[in-house]
Amino acid sequence: MKKKAGQPSGTTRASETRSTALVPVNNSSSNKPKVSDDTMIYKSELSKTSDTAGKTSKSSSGSSSKSVSKSSDKSSSGKSGSSNTVKSTVRTAKTTTKHSKSKKKKAGPVIAVVAAVILVAGAVLAGLYYTGFFKPKIQVSMADGTVQKIKAEEAYAELMTDKFFAGTVIDGIDVGGMTVDEAYNAVSASLPEAPLSIDIKLNLEGKKFPVDFSDATFEYNTRDVINDAFSKFRPLNDTDLVQLTECYNGMQQLKITPQTFETAYTVQIDGVSSKVHSILDPLILQYATVKDASIESFDTETKTFVISPEQTGYILDIDGTADAVKALFDSKTYSGTVDVPTKLKEPEVTAEMINENFGLIGECSTKTSNNSNRNTNISQACKNMTGTILEPGDQFSFNKIVGQRTYANGFREATVIMGGQYEQGLGGGICQVSSTLYNAVLKADLKVIEAHPHAWPSDYVLTGLDATVDWPSLDFKFENSSDYQVIVVAWWDSSDSTVHAEIYGKKFPNGETIVLDAEIVGSSNPGPDEYVEDKTLAVGKTKTVRSAHYGQTAKVYKIWQDKDGNEIKREEYDTRYYRAFGKRIAVGVLKEDGTYATIDPKTGEYTSPSETPTPTVDPNLTPTTTVSPDSPTPTPDTTTPPPDTTTPPPDTTTPPPEDTNTPPPEDTNTPPPEDNTPPPENGGGGGEGGE
Repeated sequence: MKKKAGQPSGTTRASETRSTALVPVNNSSSNKPKVSDDTMIYKSELSKTSDTAGKTSKSSSGSSSKSVSKSSDKSSSGKSGSSNTVKSTVRTAKTTTKHSKSKKKKAGPVIAVVAAVILVAGAVLAGLYYTGFFKPKIQVSMADGTVQKIKAEEAYAELMTDKFFAGTVIDGIDVGGMTVDEAYNAVSASLPEAPLSIDIKLNLEGKKFPVDFSDATFEYNTRDVINDAFSKFRPLNDTDLVQLTECYNGMQQLKITPQTFETAYTVQIDGVSSKVHSILDPLILQYATVKDASIESFDTETKTFVISPEQTGYILDIDGTADAVKALFDSKTYSGTVDVPTKLKEPEVTAEMINENFGLIGECSTKTSNNSNRNTNISQACKNMTGTILEPGDQFSFNKIVGQRTYANGFREATVIMGGQYEQGLGGGICQVSSTLYNAVLKADLKVIEAHPHAWPSDYVLTGLDATVDWPSLDFKFENSSDYQVIVVAWWDSSDSTVHAEIYGKKFPNGETIVLDAEIVGSSNPGPDEYVEDKTLAVGKTKTVRSAHYGQTAKVYKIWQDKDGNEIKREEYDTRYYRAFGKRIAVGVLKEDGTYATIDPKTGEYTSPSETPTPTVDPNLTPTTTVSPDSPTPTPDTTTPPPDTTTPPPDTTTPPPEDTNTPPPEDTNTPPPEDNTPPPENGGGGGEGGE
């Protein structure tokens, strides 16, 4: 038989002592009282007796006596436990039977008496049944500790009330005496609408992001708890006396020890995944970005890098984060911090790597003069470009970085090569800066984009390793062709009149370095002398404005060396051609009357009237253009041969010797056609700054 929750578990009926009293018969098809077996026997015997008595008047007295005697024996042997009235009736019947043996004529009245007795007995039994005398009782323990016997139907009726038993407590509220609806309303009124606040944060590499779950709803199981509490100690029926007893005892025990029931709630949280995505999706690019450590600046005093630290990148597992939040809710946990799973993306360059592997990779220094204006220009150019940082692929433009050479920009007049001869110009001397930087760039193994030689070799670097500049037509450009940043550092040291150019970047492996070498592989004789008019000089005066220069061909080599200076490999880098120049002489054409004479440009002789004297070169006459002491002395016309064409000339500021009668030997290596080798005559090859 199925039981409701909260009922006692016992279902086995206890053994009972059968009562000797008459009890009603429980007929499943009728509501008639149960009658015991003894009672049934008794009624049967009475019936037989009655039948026998009825026959007495028609039969002999002998047979009647036997019939009555049998009935009397059976009645006396029964142990039905009938009342004294019944016994008396039986005895009377027996006496009557005995008497009827002797007095057959009195049998009729006896039968009538027996019938009357039976009717009275039936009425008594019926009264006892309807007053519940024969109904089952149970023995129960009351709340006060006493033990009582009460009718089962009364116990059942008391347990099946529509009110909660006293001692029933739900969420701290005593609902005893309340109906189910009353208890539900009372308990529901005490429950908060939001029993807790949901506080979930996402931890992404130490930074916390709160997730908004304010739209969460809460559902209580109040109705289920109310029904469970109400069904406690409610029997299934009144026939299972064991269960009925247990339920009744349990109900009584509640009065002494109340039983508490607690409601619970479930949290309905929707859109966990979408909420997590709304927070983390905008951070994908930010956190996925990997930033290499970089050099912000360079301290030229301490020769140390100022480094911007690296940034590690992360790939965010957003779906995994959402699953972790859901798992937290499934475990009934509604506050806490969930770590965002990430996959690390390491940068290629770290601050530690820069400090360990970056340093000086190319440098060059050249000696300057003590000419104040020239050194001012050199120092200013160094200041404008020092500390320049080039990212991989960036280009360095000397003209762009140094700027236009003007007074406002800090530049002064000094000797420059202009139009194939020496003149005064703003920024004179800065070609020495560009040439010094050019050598440092080659040693750093960076890609040269644009570099131009002077009209003739400079004496402060090896032949073939100069780089002239002229605003804005001629520029020196190079590219940071490495995979890392490079820094340009330059300065002029007044203590020893030296200009320095350095390139800092990622050092070559295994301590390797690059050195430069140049070799003169061909030369040609200077051209014939040239004569030009000089309207600032009086007639008869002359000056040399350009010395004669041999044409030269030079090959430039980059030589890789190991940390001990041993040559690893030699690379032919460039071939430079320098045009041959004849001596250029300025001839004065200014007459005393202010007019100008004319000259033959091939001979320098005047073509004016005969009174014009033939010009003679005054060896003591100084040029109108002052050549700074540090500039190389213009090479005079000479017949002394140039250095051996198989070896580069020494790096020296000593000019070739003065003119001699011995012409230089013919060049065995014919230079390329003249129109392909020299820079343009209109100042292009000379550029600014002279040598």
